[in-house]
Amino acid sequence: MKIFKEDLQYICQLIYDIHQIPVYYVNQFGEFEYELSKNELRNNPYYEQFKEQIRLYSYEEDPHDFPIFFSNSNLNCFFINLKENNLFLGSIIVGPTLESEIEDEEISKVLDIFKGNTNKGKLIDYYQAVPIIDKKKLLTASLLVYYLAYRKMLDETIVLQNNKSLNVIIIESEELELELSKGRRNFIFHSNLSYERVLLDYVRNGRIDKLKDTFDYSIVGEAELGLLSKRNRLRSEKNLMITGVALVCRAAIEGGLNEETAFTLSDFYIQQIEELRSLKTILNLMEEAIIDYTKRVRQLNVEKYSATITTCQDYIYKHLYGDITLDQLAKICSLSPNYLSSLFKKEVGIPVSEYIQRQRIDEAKRLLELTKYSISEISTWLNFNDQSYFIKTFKKYTGLTPRQFRNNHGMDITPT
Repeated sequence: MKIFKEDLQYICQLIYDIHQIPVYYVNQFGEFEYELSKNELRNNPYYEQFKEQIRLYSYEEDPHDFPIFFSNSNLNCFFINLKENNLFLGSIIVGPTLESEIEDEEISKVLDIFKGNTNKGKLIDYYQAVPIIDKKKLLTASLLVYYLAYRKMLDETIVLQNNKSLNVIIIESEELELELSKGRRNFIFHSNLSYERVLLDYVRNGRIDKLKDTFDYSIVGEAELGLLSKRNRLRSEKNLMITGVALVCRAAIEGGLNEETAFTLSDFYIQQIEELRSLKTILNLMEEAIIDYTKRVRQLNVEKYSATITTCQDYIYKHLYGDITLDQLAKICSLSPNYLSSLFKKEVGIPVSEYIQRQRIDEAKRLLELTKYSISEISTWLNFNDQSYFIKTFKKYTGLTPRQFRNNHGMDITPT
């Protein structure tokens, strides 16, 4: 059946009027033609960033003939690609919605990724303005939109099964937060310096366990779409991903990966990117590249020390903000404290206590670079007895006071 743009505008208006869910029509060129949303959302600084993200989710060279669901940072959406005589006409996008009020813990996860670049108050305001719609109603809304667009009835089980086959968020999932969308991951390195630094630091240190949180919570924040090629969205995305591969490659080399291996991988992934023809496959490949580099750095670190020392290092890394003692480490390794102390110094070259201090100072350096937290807050969080002792220890290992380090290396952030 023929789809008229006048009909699309009417459909969008109906859905918005009934449910007060944001509704958009993005044409075949990736341009927003219609958008309906509450003023509380439109006036929030995060509105445009999220809008730009969902536009990329809906891009398909071979549109699927059913509603497609995606979710990230607890925000749920669906889109329906429109086609006529095998021609792609764009997409109707509905969302975001929340299944329930977001918890402080989830807000904190988003804030952790964007650190000093995020306005917590505005982010909370954004989530509070998002309508709360349960899974069943959102699924029913997708069937209604599809019927209005195509005059075809779909069974909800077909929609759910098809979404499963796409490896996207299934709306009936009981653990929605654990199955965040594998679509848009927003590797726009140059547009969000804080996000870039966090991600590259994980690659450099082989922190494969930290990557998932970075991928999952990248949809909301200060990240924006940077267009290196204004005429062609696919070309623009390829350019951005190629830049990303170069940055990740360099970080992996700094983490100890052999240069020849790193550059060979870089050439491989760039060639693969050039061959791809859809945004989603490019983004998935970029995620694969980041994981590949990080795993290789991680493996180097594992092979560098015995299993016992690696276990200690992992525990120290994960508990930098808590109390760490030699007795605790000895217990998890099933060794006596004296033997572990001797083994640690033999393999690592420094005592356990000094290693912990160095790791805490490295963490302090990251916080000073990436956030606006005060020096006293950082010293308290990292378990230093008092601020003067923290400053003395920091200067011992860096040659600078924390304030001098922040002035030399920190982001140019105007305090709010």
